[in-house]
Amino acid sequence: MVILDQFQDILLVSFGAVLGVNFRFIIYEKLKKFFLINDFAILIINTFSSFLLGIFLSIVPRISSYDFSYKLILFFSIGLLGSLSTFSTFVYEICNTFLEFKFFSALRLFFISMFLGIISLAFGLYLGNQ
Repeated sequence: MVILDQFQDILLVSFGAVLGVNFRFIIYEKLKKFFLINDFAILIINTFSSFLLGIFLSIVPRISSYDFSYKLILFFSIGLLGSLSTFSTFVYEICNTFLEFKFFSALRLFFISMFLGIISLAFGLYLGNQ
């Protein structure tokens, strides 16, 4: 029975990840048309994902069933939002910018992304607790 539960958990994370990566691709393609620099599209997607994570994490404690909330966390926060946020792309862009000897731009991207991610997560937590 434990193996079946683990397999179900893997399926929940996987299904959420498939949805998240497809949402990311669609949003990224739409945003690429508006911005000449890919960094801004990545920044917007990561900020949006952090905001949604804040809202979700503020709602989860209100769910009475532990098993149900655990499965929601697996699907939504780890699967969907984990693949919607583009941490690997974010790190790639920073490294690529460093390799182009644009140190100030890379540091600026790093600090702006971290700041906006934390602020949007906090804002989502705040809104979700209202």
